[in-house]
Amino acid sequence: MTAFATDSHTAAEFRAAVESTAVFPNQAGRLKLVGEDARDLLNRLSTNLIDPDAAPGSVVATVLTSDRGRIVDLVYVAHCGDHQLLLTSPGQQQAVIEFLDKYTIMEELEVEDVSEQLTMLTVTGPEAVKVVQQVTGLDASELTTPAVRTVNVDGNDSAVSLIVPPADPATGRERMGFHLVALDAAGASSLTAALADAGAVQISADTAEVLRIARQQPLYGAEMSETYNPLEAGLIGAIDFHKGCYIGQEVIARLDTYEKVQKYLVALRFETQNDGDNVTDALDGARLVDGDGKAMGLVTSTTVVPAPGGESVIGLGYVRTVAAEIGNALDVVAENGEVPSGIKGHITARPQLFGGEKPMLGE
Repeated sequence: MTAFATDSHTAAEFRAAVESTAVFPNQAGRLKLVGEDARDLLNRLSTNLIDPDAAPGSVVATVLTSDRGRIVDLVYVAHCGDHQLLLTSPGQQQAVIEFLDKYTIMEELEVEDVSEQLTMLTVTGPEAVKVVQQVTGLDASELTTPAVRTVNVDGNDSAVSLIVPPADPATGRERMGFHLVALDAAGASSLTAALADAGAVQISADTAEVLRIARQQPLYGAEMSETYNPLEAGLIGAIDFHKGCYIGQEVIARLDTYEKVQKYLVALRFETQNDGDNVTDALDGARLVDGDGKAMGLVTSTTVVPAPGGESVIGLGYVRTVAAEIGNALDVVAENGEVPSGIKGHITARPQLFGGEKPMLGE
């Protein structure tokens, strides 16, 4: 998939996101889970520890996997007291509902898709903390750890849920941003106005996609699917290797213990003498090969971003473990088999959305 940030409007939106604060409608699915067994079931079905006895207010990122250890979806579990709000990848609501239903036998659980009822905005950028403080009235210290809180915006009686999602400690809050969920139309209107008054620049879905790739965040359908497992996708920080069994646990544990991960998600910078827009056309569905022409991986997402002196073509992809070293350069082979003249993909990072492996409790 390809996105561009080279036209003046999109470039201005992109700069707002990386230099100050931006806000955009988040298309994540929203599922409401009700029932005393909701958290216990999620704990038994997913990679991370979902403590059934946790106090309301917690937010946990976890991965639902198939019995083969492949990604069904990356979800966020927000403990809202009388229910759990489950954030899915865009368009994955039904797949998650079916997955939960498949493994719900005697448990007390009701699942409702509330994506249409709830408006969700994401606030991101280096000044996002200040903007969220101004809009919600919370202290900065309350915005550092994963949590869900109910707040009021500008004295409006309509409640808004603030979700602080987990983040990689190395990259911090700026990368993940904050999610604000309005529970009704009045709350959505007040929230949108308050964010604009606080200086947040609204950006388009196209710019949000450019930002996603620039921040090395995997997307379901591109970097996440049942083709990949969580270790390959850099989601090791959402896996608790010390908890009990879950669907796919044996496969994932074996891959980790015996170092059998075959490929890794990588961030790429493409080197070319050609026009950026033409290059991204050639990169859609492209393969990555070594100097001998041996297949090493594939390109999953690309974009053009503003850079000093012009623009830069970047992307995400998967590369075989043997070649997935930062600094390594691979040749690009277009989907039709042709080699675009002079295009190389340089590996700039091996992203881990939530950081590295979680330590054992007490370590």
